[in-house]
Amino acid sequence: MVREGDLKPPAQWPPQPPSLGKKSISLNVSRGADSDGTIPETTQATAKLFREQAAKAYTESGLFSSVSVEGESADIRADISIVEEGSEGLAFLSGFISGFTFGMIPGYASEDLITKTVYKGRDQKVLANIDKKEELGFWIQIFLIFAMPFSDEPEDVVKSAHYDLHRLTIDESHAKGIF
Repeated sequence: MVREGDLKPPAQWPPQPPSLGKKSISLNVSRGADSDGTIPETTQATAKLFREQAAKAYTESGLFSSVSVEGESADIRADISIVEEGSEGLAFLSGFISGFTFGMIPGYASEDLITKTVYKGRDQKVLANIDKKEELGFWIQIFLIFAMPFSDEPEDVVKSAHYDLHRLTIDESHAKGIF
């Protein structure tokens, strides 16, 4: 699995701390609806990954007096919706051709990883909406098996993509003066 988007890391991480003092933030991380409007089932492991990467990015930013995940009262609430959209038709066709040729012709699947973050103040007034997207790709071919020991595990690629999406959201929000 590889990252194929043009997502650039923040210019400075962690960002400069706010001059007026730090606020607390509460994160509500959930799975968002697909393009057809349905919300796919989320396993415990996937939900945990979503929450951990968000909490890690917000904590390491150093911009907040406290970071809580779901439920606690805070100065700012971040509703983070994570959507994974894939090209199912192309992936099916590519997988069929690769399978039909016993892996001689490579198969390819891709998905867009999208975070949609809505920041709200204590009064539930919307402070900002920030959307970020990264494309992940996966090649399947019999001869690529020899390259596998030299590539990152798919789970590591997904974790780093989630983490970077949250970092960029935080960086943009901080630049806009939201916190």
